[in-house]
Amino acid sequence: MPRPGPSPSSSSVAFLGGFLITGTVGGADASSTPDEVTALLGEDFAESGDRKQRLRSYEIVEFAWQRVSPQDPWDGVHVMAQAHRLEVPVLVDDLADHLRRAGFPLVEAAPDGLGCRRFVREDSRTGLLADEDTGAVLKVSSPTWFGTGPRYAEPAWSRAAGKSWADHLVALDPGERERWAVRRQPGSEEERARWWWFLLVACRQRIPAGPDGERERWAKLTLWLIGKCRTAGVLDRTEAALQIAGGSLLPPDETVRMCLDAIPVSRADVATRDTTPYAPEHLVAINRSRQAKALSLAARSQLRRGVRDPALRAEVEAWLDLRRTLM
Repeated sequence: MPRPGPSPSSSSVAFLGGFLITGTVGGADASSTPDEVTALLGEDFAESGDRKQRLRSYEIVEFAWQRVSPQDPWDGVHVMAQAHRLEVPVLVDDLADHLRRAGFPLVEAAPDGLGCRRFVREDSRTGLLADEDTGAVLKVSSPTWFGTGPRYAEPAWSRAAGKSWADHLVALDPGERERWAVRRQPGSEEERARWWWFLLVACRQRIPAGPDGERERWAKLTLWLIGKCRTAGVLDRTEAALQIAGGSLLPPDETVRMCLDAIPVSRADVATRDTTPYAPEHLVAINRSRQAKALSLAARSQLRRGVRDPALRAEVEAWLDLRRTLM
């Protein structure tokens, strides 16, 4: 990988372009464990953290992990290339040209309002920040925290409104919720999609963390809103399953079954890094592999909650055996 010192621009462009296309650095991605990253990138790194957080730096590249307690495994948070540390800056126009020629063009998202332009490759869940004045690439990260579409648009409603609506909705029965939505939802399709996502975010923030009597009511409301987001086109089947698994909104066995059912390809046919080049003509297969990886990792989190069906557990383990080779 490029070093912080003088570096040929073409080498840095190729490195950052590869990261944006694949979401990986040297084969390691945001789901890789610390041991897996060491095996792929070596032991020449600096590391800091405590029992619950861990940050590792390979020159310009950083990996971050977290865990709930010292007894839990490390879960990846992000991998990030700090391109601003390069002595020879990479210009976003040069990088965009490189990716366009490769068949993986960047898409510009709304600026952050703080002097940065933002670009994404949504299939690989990578994002890029560039200096608004100089055009120099500042960092590339995966998974990205910004993007295009309703989920990343600036809310048109206040936090207080979201909290008030969520508190009102959780007290209604299913029929009353539907009638409330008919009266309240915006008329335009685009605005309606933003509104449903806004309500889902407001509701997720209200779900109690512990297993108390209130959690079931909020979980049911969240499931209803996830369904509405699917209908509005804000979430697809994979993303809806990830929302449900991430919030542990259903029992473990049911959640795992849902995740496995949402995987769009069989284990026998799934594209892997060993079999499928990162090329535009393979993008459908690549994205199915990425969906399989995300869903199997979501199912893994449910195994920790306690899955009773041995067949479900075995199928998740079989997918996890493929994880390191999935795209």
